[in-house]
Amino acid sequence: MTSILTEIVTHDTVKIIHYLISVSFLFFAVFLVVRSVRGISKNLSYSPFDKFLAVAFIVTLYLQLVFGLFLFTNLGTGLDFHYMPNEGSNMVAKRLWPVEHIVLMLFALFIANLGLIFSFQTRESKSRFKKILIYYSIAVVLIAFSLISVYA
Repeated sequence: MTSILTEIVTHDTVKIIHYLISVSFLFFAVFLVVRSVRGISKNLSYSPFDKFLAVAFIVTLYLQLVFGLFLFTNLGTGLDFHYMPNEGSNMVAKRLWPVEHIVLMLFALFIANLGLIFSFQTRESKSRFKKILIYYSIAVVLIAFSLISVYA
C-alpha cells in the first residue's frame, strides 16, 4: 500500500513540475516572439539577453522532455480508463495521445534546435531574429497542436 501511495504522490509531483516548466516555457516563448518581432521591425541588435531567451526556450523544452518521458515510462500515463460501450473511440484517443504528444514534442525540439544552431551561425542581427522567430514559432505551433489534440 505504501509503494502505491508513494507512486501516486511521485506521479503527481512530477506532473506538477512538468506543468510548471510548461508555464515557464510559455513565458519564454511569448517574450522571445515579442522581442524577435521588435528586433526585426526596429532593426535592433541581437543582445546577450536575446541569446539567453533563445537558450532558455531550448532548456525548458529539454526539461519538459525529461519529465514527460519520466511520466510516460516510469510512472505510467496517469490516465484513468473506464470501459463504457459508448466511449470506445474516446478511450482509444486518450490511450494514443501520450505517444502522439511525445512524437510532436520531439519534432518541436528538433526544429527549435535547428533554429538555435542557424541563428548562432548568422552574424547579422535581423537575420538572427528572423531565424529564431520562424523556427521557434513552428516549434510552438507543433506543441500547441499536440496539446489541442487531446481536448478535441
